[in-house]
Amino acid sequence: MPPTTGEPLRTLNAITTKTAVAVINRRDQLIADLCHDRDRGSSTVETIIIVAGFAGLAFTVYLAVSGKVHAWINKIPGASGP
Repeated sequence: MPPTTGEPLRTLNAITTKTAVAVINRRDQLIADLCHDRDRGSSTVETIIIVAGFAGLAFTVYLAVSGKVHAWINKIPGASGP
């Protein structure tokens, strides 16, 4: 058997091994990334909830203050709207 007969098999084996190792490393990296960014969207959801809560609170305060201001204006003698 000539010495070059096993060379293609060694090359194929080396390429296959390198490819398998690269695939396994990439898979492990993807799993690590998924575990690390598990709550990736939660900050967005929390921000939307907080903004909506403050908007509701601001509207409630506006309604309460608006009623008081109109009541005070109506107590002024001679005050009428535009």
